[in-house]
Amino acid sequence: MGAEWITALVLGLGIPILLQGPLLPVVQQKLTDRGMTRTNYKGLQVVTAGGLILVASSAAAWTAILAYWGWKQVEKEVLIEGCLLLAGLLSMAFWGWLDDVSPDKEAKGFRGHFGVLWRERKVTSGLWKVWGGGCTAMAVAYGLTDSFAMWLLAACLLACSANLLNLFDLRPARAIKVFWLILIVGVVGSLFSLRGYSQPSVWIWLFPLLVSSLLLFRHDARGEIMLGDTGANALGFAAGFALIRGISWEGQALLLLFFVLLHVLAEFVSFSQIIARVKWLERMDRWGRSAEMANHRKEPST
Repeated sequence: MGAEWITALVLGLGIPILLQGPLLPVVQQKLTDRGMTRTNYKGLQVVTAGGLILVASSAAAWTAILAYWGWKQVEKEVLIEGCLLLAGLLSMAFWGWLDDVSPDKEAKGFRGHFGVLWRERKVTSGLWKVWGGGCTAMAVAYGLTDSFAMWLLAACLLACSANLLNLFDLRPARAIKVFWLILIVGVVGSLFSLRGYSQPSVWIWLFPLLVSSLLLFRHDARGEIMLGDTGANALGFAAGFALIRGISWEGQALLLLFFVLLHVLAEFVSFSQIIARVKWLERMDRWGRSAEMANHRKEPST
C-alpha cells in the first residue's frame, strides 16, 4: 500500500470524526425546526433524515481524497470511480430527502404507490424517489461498465440495493447493520472473485462512509435519530456500488435475484415480524440497542 492510499485512509478516518460531533446537534436542531420528525415503532416522535450527517461527512472526506489524489496524479480510473460514488450517493440522498420532507406518507410499498397512481392519477413522493433513484442508478452504471449486459445488471443492482435498506429501516440501527452485512458480503466476495474482477480502490472510497456509519450507530441505536430515506438510500446505493466494483458478475446476478426476492416478500410479509420470530435474527436486531430497549421498558404502555 502506497503513501497515497495511507493518506486517503487517514483523511477518510479523520474528517468524519472531526465533522460528525459538531454536525449532529446542529443537524438535529435544524431538522426539528423544520418539523422533520416521524413516529417510530414505539409511537414516539423522532427526528428523521439523520442520514444527512452521513452524507455530509462522507462527501467532505471524498472531496478531500479526490483533491489529494488528483494532485498526486493517481490513476484516472480510480478518480472517476470516486466521482461516480460521490455524485451517485448525493443524488440518491437527494431523492430520499424529497421523500422525507413530503407530507404524503399514507402509501406504503410498491403496491401502495402504484395503487395511488392508478386510482388517483397522482405521483407520490415515493414514486418520484423510485424514478430518480432509477435514473441515478442507470447513469452511474453507465460510467462503471463497458457493455449493455453489465450496464443493465449494475443499474438494477444499484437501484435495488438503494431501496433495499428502506425496507429494513423500521427499527433503530437496523439499516446500518444491513449496510455492514452487505459490505462484509462484498469483502468476502472480492477475496474469491473470479478472474481478478475486484477493484480494491472501492474499499478506500467506502471507508469514510463506513466510519461515518460507525459514528452515527449509537445515536440511531438509542432511538435518538432516524436515518430516514435520505440515509437509507445513500447507504443502500453505496452498498450496491461496493458489490459492483468488488465481486464478479456472477455474484452480482445472484445477489440481485436475492434483493428482488426480498422486495417481493416485503409486499406481503413483515420483516419485523419474521425477525422477531427467529431468535438469532432478533439477537442481531437488538444488538447495540440496550439503552433504547431499557428506555422502552421504562415507558408505560399505551
